[in-house]
Amino acid sequence: MAIITYRMLSVATMSILPSAAYVNISLSSPYMSAKLFMPMESEGFTNDRYYIGSRFEHGSMIGDFVIGRDREVYGRGLWREPHNPNWPESGVGLASEFGCGHDGVACVGRGDITNGVLGYDTAKAGEPFLKIGVGALIKGSCPACSRKDDDVYKFNSPYKFFRPPSWKVLPSPDPNEVSIYSEERLGDYGYGITKTARLDGNVLTVRSLLTNLGKKQFATPWYSHHFFTGDREPIGPGYVLNLGLSEYGLPNQTPMFKQPGLGSWSGDINDYFDVTMASDGSISMTMKEAIPEGVKLKADFLDENTQTLTDGSFNVRAPNGISIHEKIPELQTQSRNPFIYAYSVYAERGALCPEPMLLLYLQPAETTFWTQNLRFSTTIRRPGEKDYVFFLPLLSGKALEIPFHLSSGFSLMLVVACFGVIIASYKHATNSRRRDGYSAIPHQQNMRDDGDTPSPA
Repeated sequence: MAIITYRMLSVATMSILPSAAYVNISLSSPYMSAKLFMPMESEGFTNDRYYIGSRFEHGSMIGDFVIGRDREVYGRGLWREPHNPNWPESGVGLASEFGCGHDGVACVGRGDITNGVLGYDTAKAGEPFLKIGVGALIKGSCPACSRKDDDVYKFNSPYKFFRPPSWKVLPSPDPNEVSIYSEERLGDYGYGITKTARLDGNVLTVRSLLTNLGKKQFATPWYSHHFFTGDREPIGPGYVLNLGLSEYGLPNQTPMFKQPGLGSWSGDINDYFDVTMASDGSISMTMKEAIPEGVKLKADFLDENTQTLTDGSFNVRAPNGISIHEKIPELQTQSRNPFIYAYSVYAERGALCPEPMLLLYLQPAETTFWTQNLRFSTTIRRPGEKDYVFFLPLLSGKALEIPFHLSSGFSLMLVVACFGVIIASYKHATNSRRRDGYSAIPHQQNMRDDGDTPSPA
């Protein structure tokens, strides 16, 4: 695949490459596959990278999940098309952000909670600051910026880079696992971040490790945006979302959620969703109307008046029958870091987005970690689809539903036989990464040199 370099003169440059040309690594099992779209490495800005914007973590672009023969979730084609790698919103799949998703250098809460940026307040217009997971950006360089020293941070406007960020691939102990690392330092601030993605059968785990490499402490929210769709079908009837907010404490006559943009930039979520609360405090959201083009919806389910014990879990189902259950175990197993900070749901025609938000506190030299655990399942079998897809619910711990009456002995023999076939297929399929149409993991000693190193933006 040819690599085309360019000098980044403007953050609005449109990519002209087809989607297959974006450098990615594919993780696969007998049941499913997923792509990690690679961030920039040591060569600097190149237009073969799916995302080089200034909002989302560059190492979090995991999407294009294919289950069985052809069922897709977290795919592309509906969100922010045509795709522009430089645009802040142009993420895919599990794209995540350090920050709270609104303008301003600080987020609401006790203490000094930064909106994912370090050194912004002390920088003057034209000087650099850090956006965690993105790199060093130039204050005042975005189209919505005022070019003044006291300019408000604009989370969703494209900033120019002070220098190209750099990520590297770390050695991996398993062909179904990939780890990437990046670090940035600027004055008294600095961070290091490691992202590790692993696919085992129908379970994907994404572990993030964040280290404070600077001299000052900081606290920041983090969330995965979850650009969820199924088979590129617009968000409407057939989509269902259940939020795992156990022991959800609400004072009497308090609404289940708030709509921060209602009356300004968002529509009324009640026009498109039936939202109900079960006796255990869990929230169910069922689509009743298709979301028209241009309509944006947002609901906040946690604020200072609510109490919850949650592992950040949710279950989302697409009309194609694929369900995903995600949880973040550290929210219930680690005593101090991370904490649940907020729980929001965002929706447009092109994505249904459950957004549990964590709060991270880090002293200098301190490291914290959290894990996204995603389990994929289905009970709908398509004609010609292999048996292992039909048995995904069994692998996910749910009861297997046999569609006709069988004796218990024969049922057991059938299940055992199917497991044998599945295990044999799994061992065969996991000897190496799938390489058809995908790039291999680059070796550090064999990095490309394209001869034209771009200047910092």
